[in-house]
Amino acid sequence: GAVFGQMMGRDLARPDPERFGALRMTDAARPILRGEQSIELRLDTIQTARAAPLARMQVNEEDADLLSALKSKRRVLAEAQGVPAYVIFADRTLIEMAQKRPQSLDAMMGITGVGTKKLESYGAAFLVVITGAAPDPVHPARRKLAGRDAGAVFDRLTEVQLDLSRGPDGTGKPLSCTLSTLRHIAEKRPSTLAELEKISGMGAQKVERFGEAFLDVLRGD
Repeated sequence: GAVFGQMMGRDLARPDPERFGALRMTDAARPILRGEQSIELRLDTIQTARAAPLARMQVNEEDADLLSALKSKRRVLAEAQGVPAYVIFADRTLIEMAQKRPQSLDAMMGITGVGTKKLESYGAAFLVVITGAAPDPVHPARRKLAGRDAGAVFDRLTEVQLDLSRGPDGTGKPLSCTLSTLRHIAEKRPSTLAELEKISGMGAQKVERFGEAFLDVLRGD
């Protein structure tokens, strides 16, 4: 388990969702398999696990290999940044990740010890270990709302804007708001057209096009 964990942490192997989580080798592993490159895996990972099994005892057998992989990824990131491993994430955070297996940045934000800054810095890297695939690109404006109610509101505002980009009948002049503007709307929750117009990036023309539909979203209609 420790060796596989290190391989997953170095992105040499990933869980394959189509094979019920069985590991598959990644393209990065091909030069090693062909003998063109070599890699050193740390034996002390196994020794440490034997000497201090407390963390592994807190997860069931199904989650133990994933926990090992998450710790290996943490070590790789910590060594690259020259910081102690706990600066990346504490053990209890990795244990909760292994148990809950978040499948998105929104879900990752619900893990104890994952704040906005750490989600921004490390969230995608740890999701790859958990899911076996890189998450879809997320605009920074949306990422700032991860795990918050405003995130779902932002998503709905984006859909409404797309539907009305050429007006209700689809023949109007193309018009849109920036994603940063939509984030501010989702956060500030204006309740009237006048309040909506005061949001940076809006204005009378956009309020006329999107205003009532945006307010419907904010009211939960």
